[in-house]
Amino acid sequence: MTGPNVAGVTKNECICASDEEPEQSQLVEDHEAHVLVAEWRLHKFQSPIELKHDDSIHHDHFEPLEFHGHWDKGGKAFLKNTGKTAVLRFESRELPVLVGGPLHEDTYVFEQLHFHWSADDTSGCEHIFEGRAYSMEAHAVHYNTKYADFDEAHDKPDGLAVVGFFLEATDNEDNPCFNKLTNAVKKIVEIGSMTCVPTDCLTWIKEEAQCKGYYTYQGSLTTEPYTESVTWILYPTPIHVSREQVAYFRNMKSNEKTTIVNNVRPLQTPPEHKKLNIIYARSHRKSE
Repeated sequence: MTGPNVAGVTKNECICASDEEPEQSQLVEDHEAHVLVAEWRLHKFQSPIELKHDDSIHHDHFEPLEFHGHWDKGGKAFLKNTGKTAVLRFESRELPVLVGGPLHEDTYVFEQLHFHWSADDTSGCEHIFEGRAYSMEAHAVHYNTKYADFDEAHDKPDGLAVVGFFLEATDNEDNPCFNKLTNAVKKIVEIGSMTCVPTDCLTWIKEEAQCKGYYTYQGSLTTEPYTESVTWILYPTPIHVSREQVAYFRNMKSNEKTTIVNNVRPLQTPPEHKKLNIIYARSHRKSE
């Protein structure tokens, strides 16, 4: 299924970039964390932001970004209503890892995946691409394995990597792969409720994750405590789902009386004294 063009991109196409290469980073000390990190990791800012292709630095020289184990079977997977969103976690299996690309020599292990949405299908994402908003945004959160766990990593300059995917609701039929999660969402209406899901429940992001083009920048968590510790990796082409599949998320309760109708953080504007480098990278190969 091919969706409408977005800034010249369709579901099966990637944006072409020039061969312009950003300046080489130098290792410098982050005085807050007392560690040596690449200079570009210190250009941090609050998220989410608006992405514009013409304002990005085109870069073809990253190593391929690789997803390992994200669509494997085995172990257990659970989806939970936290009162703020639906959170997916894996147990009793080797957790998926993310390597390469802007992560360089580090390995990031999967912590959880969660969703953002709003009261309608036109404003449920957090990041904006070329002035356009989508129905939902999914965030696959990973932490750097040099730290013991997410709690230790979440406030370090190289602590987290979050992969973002846009979801666009259409009047077409359900996305069958996404049904593995929406069938579970129907069972977690009550706050604190949790249910099992198929362990290969992330196959709906597989095609987009193998696209060769993505945007990356140094930003923050979009939920408390908003720490500026995130290497964001964002794929610009939306994944198509049905309006009914999105609507199931709005039935989830935030307490006994109200539902979660908007869990989107507003766009953050860079202060004048801060330089925000948004890199467009297209080096990629298929992941396992």
